[in-house]
Amino acid sequence: MLRKIQFIGLALSLIIFGLTCFLPHHYHLEFVYSMIVLMTIWAPGNRTTFDTSVLLSGLILLGYFIGMSRGTEGQEDIISFLLPLLFIWAFTFAIIKYKESQEKLLKSTQHLDAMFKHATEGIIISNQKGEIVMANPRSEEQFGYQDEGLVGKLIERLIPDRFTPKHSSYRKGYYNELHNRSMGKGLNLFAKRKDSSEFPVEISLSSFKIKDQLFVISFIIDITERKKQEDIINQVNEELEERVEMRTRELAEANYTLAEVNSSLHDEMEVRAKVEDALRDSQRLYSTIARNFPNGIICVVDKSMRTVFIDGKELQELDLKRDDLTGMPVSAVPFWKGETQVTEQLQKVFNWESITLDFEHNDRNYSLISVPLPDVKGFVKEALIVVQNTTELKNAETEILLSLEKEKSLNEMKSKFVSIASHEFRTPLSTILSSVSLLEKYYKPEDAEKRAKHIDRVKASVKNLTEILNDFLSLEKLEAGNIEAHPSLFNLVHFAEEISEELQTVAKPGQTIIHNHEGHGHDVFLHKQLLRNIRFNLLNNAIKYSQENKNIDFFTNIGTEVILRVTDHGMGIPPEDQEHLFERFFRAANVTAIQGTGLGLNIVRRYVQLLNGKIEFNSEINKGTTFTIKIPLNPNHLL
Repeated sequence: MLRKIQFIGLALSLIIFGLTCFLPHHYHLEFVYSMIVLMTIWAPGNRTTFDTSVLLSGLILLGYFIGMSRGTEGQEDIISFLLPLLFIWAFTFAIIKYKESQEKLLKSTQHLDAMFKHATEGIIISNQKGEIVMANPRSEEQFGYQDEGLVGKLIERLIPDRFTPKHSSYRKGYYNELHNRSMGKGLNLFAKRKDSSEFPVEISLSSFKIKDQLFVISFIIDITERKKQEDIINQVNEELEERVEMRTRELAEANYTLAEVNSSLHDEMEVRAKVEDALRDSQRLYSTIARNFPNGIICVVDKSMRTVFIDGKELQELDLKRDDLTGMPVSAVPFWKGETQVTEQLQKVFNWESITLDFEHNDRNYSLISVPLPDVKGFVKEALIVVQNTTELKNAETEILLSLEKEKSLNEMKSKFVSIASHEFRTPLSTILSSVSLLEKYYKPEDAEKRAKHIDRVKASVKNLTEILNDFLSLEKLEAGNIEAHPSLFNLVHFAEEISEELQTVAKPGQTIIHNHEGHGHDVFLHKQLLRNIRFNLLNNAIKYSQENKNIDFFTNIGTEVILRVTDHGMGIPPEDQEHLFERFFRAANVTAIQGTGLGLNIVRRYVQLLNGKIEFNSEINKGTTFTIKIPLNPNHLL
């Protein structure tokens, strides 16, 4: 298109220049040059317009000097020289400004369209009648209308039935007092899906006018998960309040008991006896607790760093006896022997510090906590040590970290999927849009070739979109585990020839799919659809990554196993990329200019695994690639 405009402009410029040289000067053909500048409005970019103006200005200057050489002089010649130049550059300035404004408008429209389609919250635009005129994909997903869409439906269809009668009056009231606001502030709002189920939402409203017609934009957020979290928090708060009340009552009762004890101190001997009895009970309780302490050890050491008391169920697990450990120096206790930090840290406890540290023994993890034990005078003469076996906790922590890593990997894969999907869909959709727009201009019979060209572009883009969608759907089914092998009996040779004929129709010019078969039988007992997907993907790749006029060899063999081999003579796979070839979303460095998702070979390998087979390949740059698939076959199913 650009070359045609340039050729026509150049031809007209030379014709006008020739006429100005031979026709009388009073015709002022120089003004026609401005029309040639105007023709550049259809050429993309500002450079063509500017270069054309410079060329035409040069022709006007050359014509002026030729006229002077012929004896034409005077003020009229200068004016006839300057006015065309002024017209040319005025047109040039206007056209460049027009192109810049159109480019900004196109970018702005694309940005707004991307924001609308990829918004994470639902967006619905309705008119004064309550009819939905636009709805983004997120809103259709929220309300379950992905199959038929929301456009053309009344907004009341999305309102729970119990609120529908009053909603029309609410809507009219909003039109009478337009302002941006949150809908139903302070209230619990609900929306209705296509299947009549309800879910909680937050809705923000705003309005705008186009040619005196009023529209309302509704921003809808599904707050189902938030409501669940709020319910959990409210329940926890209620439980905490109950516990606080219970502890307050217990504390009040304890204070009352203490007051009674203090009031009974009139008899010191009686109080001493009670204290001694309580102390003995406490010691018995202390021994009972320590002896039955689960998964741990309780120990008391004195200032000389020797054990005064030690007991706990963990001693049985370590095959240690309480009596053997009592009175032993702390540094010699077997389960932390060699841990110098234990002895060093315990010195701090006698200075009114609490310590916490971790150590290992016999492939087990332990956590140690020590606090001072002051006597009645406030002196720290002993330290309490509590050792807890934390092996299971450590293992659980390790499993959680592994789960987090898997979740992180999954999120990265999703982000990569969204990025590839948005890029791969945008290119063919843009091609379809531009071709359809241009088809409107080619309505004359002589434009049949141009129409056919753009129709072919649309078909090719639709084919690319179909391949991408098939890859994404196959991957989703494989991830969900919804694909199982269901074998059936069929003729492998006829099956292979059908696929070859089908893909021959989409092959590049000069490409021929050549099928050869070896083996005694033709019938096999396999999963036909999985085999079809495998063959289709490999042959389609061979077509895509091979040049025109290159044959594609398709070989099948039936023996103790089924062998499928596809060989192309295309660009090949770089050696450094071959080890990553079956990874999801991976594409070799030399095919980035060819459309694709990087999912096809990953899906093929997983299909082959479902059939208990294996896939191999070899490739050389600029010589071609061969993929070989071997699937084991039950001899009883050979016919």
